[in-house]
Amino acid sequence: MACASASAKVRAMDEDQHDETYRRGRERFLEIHDEKALRTVEGLGDLGRHIIEFVYGEMYTKPALTDRERELGAVVALTALGRSSQLPQHLRASLKAGLSPAQLREAIMLTATIAGFPPAMNAMATLKSVLADRDRSAGREDPAEDRA
Repeated sequence: MACASASAKVRAMDEDQHDETYRRGRERFLEIHDEKALRTVEGLGDLGRHIIEFVYGEMYTKPALTDRERELGAVVALTALGRSSQLPQHLRASLKAGLSPAQLREAIMLTATIAGFPPAMNAMATLKSVLADRDRSAGREDPAEDRA
């Protein structure tokens, strides 16, 4: 019986740690993305919980990189891998973290030299769409600062 009781305590401690990592990850996720993105990830059930716990509760809380550096890395990796479904969210997060449209364009063009032109073309079109949405939301009709 003592072994079963100890095992239950270990499971409870493990669950508490997972809950804390999830809470920390959820807070960090919202610093980087928005409520809509959080609902999408949480809607993935257990997969979403793992994403929030590991990516945002552990990886995105490490001090070695800034949000700007993390998001630049994410944009480059998603572009190179052709992961277009996650790219808009990370482009928005990159802008929020302080990267300029010109810096994102340059990163995408640099990625083309290694990953090829087709994924870079897709990423550039996605960036154009993200910037247009941002400009519409801000009520700008002529986003001169976003031109290459």
